Amino acid sequence: MPHYRCIVSNSSGKKSDIIKDANNEKELINYINKMDLFLISSEIIDDSQLNKTKKHYSKDTILDFTEIMATLLQAGLTIQDGLELCKSITTNSKTTTLSQALLDGLQHGIPFYEVLKIYSSSFSLLYQSLIRLGEKTGSVAGVFSRLGSYLRTEKQIKGKLGNALWYPLFILCIAIAGCFGIIFYIMPRMAEIFAAFNVGNEDTVSIELQQVYGSLWVSLSIFIILLISIVCFFVLRKTSDAFVLFSDTILLKIPLLGPFLKSLQTLDFAFAMELLTGSGITVSNALKETASVVSNKAFSQAILDVHERLLRGEKLSAAFMGHTIFPGYIS
Repeated sequence: MPHYRCIVSNSSGKKSDIIKDANNEKELINYINKMDLFLISSEIIDDSQLNKTKKHYSKDTILDFTEIMATLLQAGLTIQDGLELCKSITTNSKTTTLSQALLDGLQHGIPFYEVLKIYSSSFSLLYQSLIRLGEKTGSVAGVFSRLGSYLRTEKQIKGKLGNALWYPLFILCIAIAGCFGIIFYIMPRMAEIFAAFNVGNEDTVSIELQQVYGSLWVSLSIFIILLISIVCFFVLRKTSDAFVLFSDTILLKIPLLGPFLKSLQTLDFAFAMELLTGSGITVSNALKETASVVSNKAFSQAILDVHERLLRGEKLSAAFMGHTIFPGYIS
C-alpha cells in the first residue's frame, strides 16, 4: 500500500504535513475529509524517504521505551496516552525524544505500526510486525510486555556473545595492523638491512624481496576482490528480491552459521506464533501472519508453504517435516 505525504489545512486555514497510507487517491481524499481537513497537495513516497531523515535510536533506548510502555498499557492507558506519560516519566532523554517523535506521528493520523515503520532503522522487522498484529488482535499491551522480555533476553545473549568475540576480534585487528606495518614500513628497508649485515649479494636479496612483494600483492588483490564481493552482495540484496531469497537460502546452509541463523529465525517464529494463537487466531492464519515476521526470506517462504499445505489438508507436523529448513524439534 503506497504512502502519501499530504499538505492539509483545517477550517481556520492552518496547514500541516501528514503521512497516510491509502490504496488510491480517492481513498486518501475520503480519509482526509473524515478528519474535517482539506487536502491541498499529496505525493507518493517510498519507505526509504520515510526513514531517510529519521534519527536512529540505540537498542538500550528501544528496550527502555518498550518496558515503560508495557507497564503503562497494562495499566489500561491508550497508546497515545502511554506515549504522553512515557516522555514525562522516563529519565532517559533519548526515550523522551523517541516518545515525542512517535506521538507526533500518531497525531498526524498515522497508525502506530506505520509510525514504527518510519523509524525502521531503530525498530526491527519483528518489532514492527508484532505491533501490527497486536493492533489487529487488540492485544498491544500483551505484545509490549512480551517484547520487553524478548529484548531483555536478546540483550543478555548478545552481550555474552560479544564478550566471547571481543578478544579474537582484538587479536585479529592487531594482526592486520602488524601486516600493514610489515608491508609499508619494514619491507622497504629489508634490502638495506641485508646489505648492512652482508647477507647475500644485492641481486639475490632483490629477487627474494620481489617474490615476497609478489605474494603480498596477490594476497592484497584477493582481499580487495573479497571486499568488492561483499559490497556487491549487499547492493544486490537491496535491489533484487530474487537474490535475497537465493542468498538467504545459501546462508542457512553454511556450516556453523546456518544452524545459528535457523535458531534465531525459529525463536522469532515461535514467539510470534505463541502471541497469535494465544490471542485466539487459528494456526492457519497465524502461519500466514508469522511469515512476515521472520527476516530470512527462505525461512518465510517455507512458512508460507507450510500454510498452503495445511490448507490442502495435510497434518501440521507433516507439513513442517517437508522442509529441512526447520529444526527437527518443530515437527
